[in-house]
Amino acid sequence: MSSAALDAKAKGIDVRFGDPRENFRDKGICGIPEAIHGLVGTLTDSDNPIKNWPGLSSYGLSARSFHPKIAGARLYADRLQSTLAGWTL
Repeated sequence: MSSAALDAKAKGIDVRFGDPRENFRDKGICGIPEAIHGLVGTLTDSDNPIKNWPGLSSYGLSARSFHPKIAGARLYADRLQSTLAGWTL
């Protein structure tokens, strides 16, 4: 994504790129506190596990696996806000 933004800038397109990695430092899977789900085997009504993951299919695989928790969504939003701050369209 960073490379795509740089390519666009080189063509004169006014773009912004915000790298969220710093926001997630020590808060990823197994972080303290973790802001991203690890492997989630407890399914909810909205889960539709369509993948047959070798070794995991007997446990089920929630769509929440490896996706942000509420705190992670806030970290992404913080990065977006700081990236767009002061940018006028």
